[in-house]
Formats: sequence, C-alpha cells, structure tokens
Amino acid sequence: MDHTTDVPDKILHVRSVGCDVNIIVGTHDSSGVPFTTVEVLPHEPDEDGVNWLHHGTSSVLVMPVDY
Repeated sequence: MDHTTDVPDKILHVRSVGCDVNIIVGTHDSSGVPFTTVEVLPHEPDEDGVNWLHHGTSSVLVMPVDY
C-alpha cells in the first residue's frame, strides 16, 4: 500500500455512539489498484467511561471486483 507518496482524495471521519468510523477514499496498492478503507475504532473509553470493543474485523478494504 502506498499512503505516503500520494495523499488520499477524501477522508471522512464519523463520530458515533461507541466508535469512530474513518472512510478513506483514493488509496491504492503498489500495483495501482484503487481501494477505499473503512476503519471502525471503538472508544476506549468513551466520555462516560464506558469501554467499547469491536466484534470482528475493525478494518475493511473495498476494491473493484475486476482486479
């Protein structure tokens, strides 16, 4: 993955109950295949002192099917 030489086009940061969600558009792997990264980051702890955890994968790559 190449995150350092090309800056991603869009980064969307969504704050929700128990977690933050980052959607990063405009990234690509070393072969040039474009993808979008979706990260779910649990609050550890939140403003009320509650710890949250993710169940399953906290990061997902979305890429074209034909690659």
